[in-house]
Amino acid sequence: MDSLDDLPAANRLIVALDVPTVEDALRAVDALPNVSFFKIGYQLFMTGGLPRLLELLRQKQIFLDLKVPGDIANTIAAVVELCATAGVRFLTLSESMPMPAIRVARDTRNARHSTTPKLLMVPFLSSLDTTDLHEITGEQDLETYILRRAHRAIENGCDGIIASGEAIGICRRAFAHPVIIVSPGIRPAGASANDHKRFTSPAKAIQLGADYLVVGRPILSAPSPCEAADRIIEEMNGALHSR
Repeated sequence: MDSLDDLPAANRLIVALDVPTVEDALRAVDALPNVSFFKIGYQLFMTGGLPRLLELLRQKQIFLDLKVPGDIANTIAAVVELCATAGVRFLTLSESMPMPAIRVARDTRNARHSTTPKLLMVPFLSSLDTTDLHEITGEQDLETYILRRAHRAIENGCDGIIASGEAIGICRRAFAHPVIIVSPGIRPAGASANDHKRFTSPAKAIQLGADYLVVGRPILSAPSPCEAADRIIEEMNGALHSR
């Protein structure tokens, strides 16, 4: 795997397979020969076809976005073992996961003498904003909240964080490489924000310091998903060369 400094834009785009069936997911992958990295979330997980899909996509990079919750050490270890065996590149852990459970996930991975799956934490969902933060926690300062949670996750074994909007720059200033920043809520010009309250363009996300971008509906819903992905890759490439 290339270092992050050398990684081309095409390898930094992660397409979210937010579709209802394994067959739909495979059709989407076939329509995107220019994309090598795909995200699988709960929608496909609930079909029961996840093992089959992971096997069929062995030649692709996979981001398994399950936000694994806290559980007993044996269960956490088993999940990480399965992901490592299946070749999963990124795995998200729940923002509510206790710090000891994060350490179990890290130690299980490391005991295999493996660098994957990379463990990522979501300090605050891109579908939420400062108003939601106050309603949920009583806190007012979104930046402080995100950085506090991110610091704890990374100190306890996470390899990176999920950050969107202006939080990308806040987190990159706080965490240099090799900490990974993956950014959802990416919306090219003219695209709907959908359910993201904090979002940004592909170029701005890269300029702020994101390493990987997650894009779903703007690509999958386009008349030509392949061309839509190409436009985003081109925009990312320009931003990489200017930062």
